[in-house]
Amino acid sequence: MGTSRNYDLFVTHAWRFHEDWTKFTELMDKVPGILWRNFSLPWHDPAISPNTEAGGRFIRSSLESQIIPVHVVVLLAGVYETRSARVWVDMEVEMARKHRKPIIGMPPINKESIPDGLLALCDASSTWEATRLIAVIDEVRSLPTYASKLSDR
Repeated sequence: MGTSRNYDLFVTHAWRFHEDWTKFTELMDKVPGILWRNFSLPWHDPAISPNTEAGGRFIRSSLESQIIPVHVVVLLAGVYETRSARVWVDMEVEMARKHRKPIIGMPPINKESIPDGLLALCDASSTWEATRLIAVIDEVRSLPTYASKLSDR
């Protein structure tokens, strides 16, 4: 079985652009020989308040619809370090688990490692080196826990 060169990814975010999120998308855009789709859309509609019941439900539903079709969820430790982002990242991790999506952890930009507590949430981790990242994505996609779920893609 050949490795697919198409990647559908969800990259953790908190409804606004973050330097690590931007760097990740730029990194993936430069990898030769792959096609990737970014299912994470960090945007914030000021008319929707996440602090209301209806707003929270809408945002949660929107996040879940972004996570359901992906192959892998990428957990950016740098985004998680932003205190206001933690509630969103925790929700994204919860949804990834619910829908049996493998999670790859990435350290904050210019750091070598992911904090242990965050690493415990991940199935694997990678560096910011493109070849390593693609190898890790391929590896988690082929794990028996996830491969059967992806066989129709």
